[in-house]
Amino acid sequence: MRANRRILLGLTVVLVGGSLTWTAAYGLRLRSDAYRIETEADISDFFDLPSEVGRIRGRTFSSRVFEDVAIWLPDRRDRVFSCKRAIWQESKRGGREVNELDLIDGTLALGSDRWAREDFKTILKSGLEHNFEDLNLSRVGLEGFTIVFDRGNVSLACRNTSGEIDMSNPGDGIARLQASELNGHRFTQGVQIHARFLPRRGIQVSEFMMVLPRVPLSVLGLDRVIGGTITQGSFEGRMQYLDRSGDPEVWLRGELEDLALSEVTPRLGFGPLEGQLSVSVDAARLSRNAVTHFKGRGRVEGFELDRVTRLLGLPGLAGRASFSFDAIDVALGRVNRLRFSGGVAGISLREWLAPLGKGTATGLVSIRVNNVDISDDVIKSADIEVNVVPPAGQPGLIDRQLLLTAIQEVLGFSWPAAVPQRLLPEQVEYLEFGMRMLIRDNELRVLGTHGPEGDTILTIKAAGMAFGVAREQAGSIDLGPYLAKLRDRARHYDSDRVREWFRSHGTMPGGGR
Repeated sequence: MRANRRILLGLTVVLVGGSLTWTAAYGLRLRSDAYRIETEADISDFFDLPSEVGRIRGRTFSSRVFEDVAIWLPDRRDRVFSCKRAIWQESKRGGREVNELDLIDGTLALGSDRWAREDFKTILKSGLEHNFEDLNLSRVGLEGFTIVFDRGNVSLACRNTSGEIDMSNPGDGIARLQASELNGHRFTQGVQIHARFLPRRGIQVSEFMMVLPRVPLSVLGLDRVIGGTITQGSFEGRMQYLDRSGDPEVWLRGELEDLALSEVTPRLGFGPLEGQLSVSVDAARLSRNAVTHFKGRGRVEGFELDRVTRLLGLPGLAGRASFSFDAIDVALGRVNRLRFSGGVAGISLREWLAPLGKGTATGLVSIRVNNVDISDDVIKSADIEVNVVPPAGQPGLIDRQLLLTAIQEVLGFSWPAAVPQRLLPEQVEYLEFGMRMLIRDNELRVLGTHGPEGDTILTIKAAGMAFGVAREQAGSIDLGPYLAKLRDRARHYDSDRVREWFRSHGTMPGGGR
């Protein structure tokens, strides 16, 4: 009996001692400089980038902890990735090796001014041109990460980013991340980041979506882009990138509220523009550098026209416009639905008639758009009123030749025989001047606004008497040919020509010339 006990005791000592010896050897192996250097070399070879591992230690027999991990650009010009702790977990499921990786407390850089142009290609190749399926990696977890982009005029930092990347299906990887802070602004809901990709044959992103809760525009780090400081406005929405058929597209949806145009247009050669803009985007599609679809609504208030009309060769044509768009549904070269109302005030009559080049006039023009409703490229209905008033405390005057040109050549009206043209003075005083334009199915009628029958457009004073010299005409004007020309222009929209136009009129948005 004692002999048996000695044998059992001996076996126990051998087994326990051997196990302890193996465990100690395993721990020493993981902690050794040789293993750390070997691991650094493996990471560097996989990503084709210099790498560092500060320390490695065993966590369990099937998991290891890598501390102070860093990946650098070639020649160690800048750090791309760093992580305080990376936990590698190995297991088997259904007889198949399955590995998981948890990354804790780190930083991922997506761009920096310290990067050369070729560095972006290097990072893309190192991260996307590998078959991650070879690693048997089924899940990657992130906790407490900062994702930064700071290059040129754009500076973004998503802090406290956590989430999970599910790579268990080789044909469909899914990433779900959330950041609680953007450029120092903390969110209750957080910034949501979702992505779908193909882990096999490298990571090919097929869908990327970022959902942003309501945030002040000042947080988005656009000051350097626009060349000024944004203090007003907010944005809430979603951006979705799709690449399922080899033709990438971006879809936008969201709410832009109370944007001060003067704050975002100072770098335009014809800026800054004055006014306030709010837009609700139900769906907007961008593809091949063009907005191909837009559906939503919006409003612009207090928009000063002089900066824009100057580009059109009408430097003195000023005024202030406000419009409300309660339905916008357009595609490239096609208007599915557009409905708006609003008006323009403070337009100089002299500048309004200046393109005719026949003289001068005094007074102010106001335009009230009661309704414009366009459907399937047809103006279904429109009601627009134009009114001209003399200067305060002064008579309204218009040069004789300009008056005759406007009535006979532009409006196509006949001059009334009751008022001989030869008897008109060089400057004619007008008493009332206004018209109402009604459109039904692209057919325009120009109506009067005053006079005994309410059909007079222009009343002048001659020989001390009032004469209505322009009255509404029977019939209508077909706007179809004019609208067809506009549609043809839109269908031949060229984004490169638009960029060249911006360059010729001042600084390109984003700092280019």
